[in-house]
Amino acid sequence: MIETVLFGSIGVLAETSDIQRRAYNQGMVEAGIDWSWDRDTYRRLLTISGGQARLRLLADATNAQLSEDQIVGIHRRKTEIACSEISESKTPLRPGVAELVRWALGADKTLGLVTSTYRPNIDAIAKAAGSELSLDDFAVVLTTDDVARGKPAPDVYKAALELTGADPATTIAIEDTPMSVLAALTAGLRVIAVPGELSGGQPIAGAECVVDALADGSGMRPEVTSIIGL
Repeated sequence: MIETVLFGSIGVLAETSDIQRRAYNQGMVEAGIDWSWDRDTYRRLLTISGGQARLRLLADATNAQLSEDQIVGIHRRKTEIACSEISESKTPLRPGVAELVRWALGADKTLGLVTSTYRPNIDAIAKAAGSELSLDDFAVVLTTDDVARGKPAPDVYKAALELTGADPATTIAIEDTPMSVLAALTAGLRVIAVPGELSGGQPIAGAECVVDALADGSGMRPEVTSIIGL
């Protein structure tokens, strides 16, 4: 019996990868950096957890000589651009997210949100979702600022388990990339993988199931309901 549901990466909540990609490109142009990440490049970069880490990797690979202040500045500007678009365009939640949240609340389950991103991204998704997603309903909302190591290290999941008192044996994590799935597995959790538009196609090992959405036009996916016990 599942008692705790931990939503992982923001890509589990909403399809924002291409918004983030375009925001990176604009941020780099504004910083005078001659880079432009197409969809295939960004898809590969999603195997690295954390936006600043992706910028550092590309800086090293291309000998761009970016300072840490430049990397932080580009990432900060990217976040501003992406959050603005997410909020203003009212980016919808992915299918099944609102339904799973409603079920958990109605069944007196514990909800958590554990990510390797920064809080403004989460706030923007919640603002866009309106009444379908209230962060007040989550027992914990943890971000990269709350742990020493990001995913695939299990730190953020271990912190969530400690803060909620949840039993790993009755906790399910919802994740979208192989690196994030690994973080949950290393923390001793079962995982449902829901790859997004740009993370699909990557091999995912260890998940209870891999589905393209938690729900489809006829309702929650049977693989999901059987694991969670809806």
